[in-house]
Amino acid sequence: MPSLIHGMTSLLTNSISTTKSISKGILRKIAIIGAIFVLAACGGEDGEDTIKIGVAIPNFDDTFNIYLKDAMEAYANDQEDLSIVFVDAKEDTAKQLGQVENFIIQQMDAIIIMPVNTDATQPMTDRVISKDIELVYLNRRPAYLPNNVYYVGSDELAFGQTQAKFVEDNLDGGHVGILMGMLTMEAAMLRTQGAEEYLGNLDGFEVTRKQTAMWQRTQAMTVTENWLHSGEPLDVVIANNDEMALGAIQAIEAANKLDEIMVVGIDATPDGVMSIERGALNATVFQDGRAQARGAIDSAIKAIKGEQQDQITWIPAELVSKDNVLAFK
Repeated sequence: MPSLIHGMTSLLTNSISTTKSISKGILRKIAIIGAIFVLAACGGEDGEDTIKIGVAIPNFDDTFNIYLKDAMEAYANDQEDLSIVFVDAKEDTAKQLGQVENFIIQQMDAIIIMPVNTDATQPMTDRVISKDIELVYLNRRPAYLPNNVYYVGSDELAFGQTQAKFVEDNLDGGHVGILMGMLTMEAAMLRTQGAEEYLGNLDGFEVTRKQTAMWQRTQAMTVTENWLHSGEPLDVVIANNDEMALGAIQAIEAANKLDEIMVVGIDATPDGVMSIERGALNATVFQDGRAQARGAIDSAIKAIKGEQQDQITWIPAELVSKDNVLAFK
């Protein structure tokens, strides 16, 4: 900036010495224009105090992912001196790594990652740490979580246990199918484990099938159709998320068995809540995406400012059924 001001001063001096006929009024105008130019050059970018956060989301087509994104964006808009940028990995681990590399090049103050693959985060984590950029993982807990890297999410094991307890409280027994998310996701494994272990300790319940539907509604519909066509008994479908639960309901409704088969999901998405209202989905487990979104931003800002915080922030879950659905609408 000093060189720019010096250049402007030299320009004015030379103009005065070589052009004696220029009036004082014109010189004043030139000086004013030069001052405006200098100020514009100084203020053209975010201020030095603006915090820059990059957020890597695995899939903008996923309902819950977008719910998280929208909640983060709304919360960020309420903060002063905070700039936030979102990118979509389209469920591609390599693409997400490249996006994180771009955030590093852009010199973000912090990066928030909802990983595509929780078992493949170490390259991203090590790269971010090596550049002294703060790192927060959101919703999907990575297998690799070194010191000074933070995580904000919910206890995935408890989600599955809560689903299974609802089944226990409402049925005397039955054959259970579990629709799993991506098998590379800790959330899918732990939610399944929580439900399966809980039911395994009860008399009368048996998990007879488990299959991934990749978190997707259409795939869950196809898997459930195959289960129904197999002719084997099916009394309960426990899904790792609401999208798959709703896909299962589509197949069950088409087979006219909605009154015969219980379906339980996770997330309490708007579609899931509506399905409970109309009596199709029996229950879901509320995953507080808004609290997770805010918690991730708060964690990133605390890390940037060097404030003390727990490495892991747990956001509690809550059962949603016909008895309390209006509170979640």
